[in-house]
Amino acid sequence: MKQLVQLQGLKQAFNRAGLTLVAMTYDAPSLQAQFIKDHAIEFPLLSDRNAESVQRLGILNDDHLPGDDHYGIPYPGIFVLDQSLAVRGKLFLQPYQQRVDGREVLNFARTVLGRPSSG
Repeated sequence: MKQLVQLQGLKQAFNRAGLTLVAMTYDAPSLQAQFIKDHAIEFPLLSDRNAESVQRLGILNDDHLPGDDHYGIPYPGIFVLDQSLAVRGKLFLQPYQQRVDGREVLNFARTVLGRPSSG
């Protein structure tokens, strides 16, 4: 969940670009609550405990089967939605050990939504 901490550090840059952060993990809400408190996360963190959302979105890492401790892990990445909640872009990585860099997320979102860079 290091990427969430990195995104929190960039939250003001996202705000200045008119972008809203929302994240989703497969962790239980109780674990998320402690993480949010420990790292002062200021954006919504959704829980997909049963992997329903990642299955519907087609991003479930199929290296892990139901019953496996790591079942429900999605491929790491991001979706960029517009104000009508239509998907305008996505960045995903196959190796679950890698993450999309927060600045790449910001720049990608600006590009696909036609928002100018603030420098």
